[in-house]
This record gives sequence, C-alpha cells and structure tokens, in this order.
Amino acid sequence: MGKWIMMAWLVFITVVNAESLDGVPLYRLENGEGVPFKLKDDTTHVAFYFSASWCPPCRKTTPPLVEEYQRMLDQEGMPVEIVLVGSDQTEGKMFDYIKKYQMTWPAVVYSAGGLVDKYAANGIPHMVLVDRHSGAVISHGTGLSGIEEVVTRMRYFSKVDAETPFKAGSFLSKYGVLIAVAVCFIGIFFFQKWREKREVKNL
Repeated sequence: MGKWIMMAWLVFITVVNAESLDGVPLYRLENGEGVPFKLKDDTTHVAFYFSASWCPPCRKTTPPLVEEYQRMLDQEGMPVEIVLVGSDQTEGKMFDYIKKYQMTWPAVVYSAGGLVDKYAANGIPHMVLVDRHSGAVISHGTGLSGIEEVVTRMRYFSKVDAETPFKAGSFLSKYGVLIAVAVCFIGIFFFQKWREKREVKNL
C-alpha cells in the first residue's frame, strides 16, 4: 500500500511542477534514512551530480566536491544546491556511498531518477548546472575536467570566492584517466539497461 502511495505522490508533484525542478522529489540521508528535502526559497540553480560508488573517477571527484559544498554552506544563503543522482544498482549502495564520502547535499529519490534522465550523459561522473525554475541548462561536463568547468561556472552563482581553482582530483597518468572513464561509460550503459528491465518488470 505504501509503495502505491509513494508512486501516486511522485506522479502528482511531477504534474503540478512540470516546468520547474520543484517537481523532482529529493531526500537527504539522516541517521541512515532518506528524509524528504525541499530546495530553499533562495535557491535559483541546481547542480545535478551523476555519480556512483563503483566509478573510480567519481571517487576522485566526490571529496573535492564535498569541500566545495562546505564553502557554499559558509556563504550567506544557498543560491546553488548540489543534488546527487545515484547510478548505483540499489538505493542501499547509494546510501552507503553518501555516508562513506560524507555528502551532506540532497539526492534525487532513487526510484525517481528517471525524471532527470534528460540531463544525463553517456558516462559518469557528470554534472549539469540547471536553472531551477525554467530547467534550462547553464553548464554541463563529464569526467574530471568537465566537472571542474561546471564548478567554475557554478561559483558565479554560489558566490564562492576560493583562492585556488577547483580541482576534481587526478590519477597517476593520463592513460589511467582514459581507462577509468571508459570503464564508467560501460558501467553506466549496463546500469541503464538494468533499470529499463526493472521498470518494465514493475509495470
């Protein structure tokens, strides 16, 4: 019964807020559970962060992003909110990933990830900076350098004035990065296929 109520709620808020990101259900991990989260009134932009625990480049990108988020919290107001879009195979694994890397930002409700598929790329880590009210894409990037570019653009809105440029981390060699990104492209392909099969099965 609870599952059907949740599905009805997701459909309702999606229809009501079809032209804004307010129709995307969010939650934040608190004491091991996903607690419903609403964007603050002064939040004008959302940075969707497509990531997963099994992705090596994601594990390099996440710690610097956590530090950047703390700098954002130290500012007055919250004009930009980072939102995780998990690409792990289960909600539990996504929660473990959030807990391990101490991500305090919200996430798209796991079962509603399809609502933001239009912002996804063929690989992860991927970040998209979006206007909250219109849904228009301001900036997007995939991989370490792509994330760096988006965060640099994001700082214009978040008002973070760091002394050094944002760096998403690095591997020991250029070839290590290429191999890791290729692995994540393959991984996200199979994840999408698995999710499509699950959705068809649940119909």
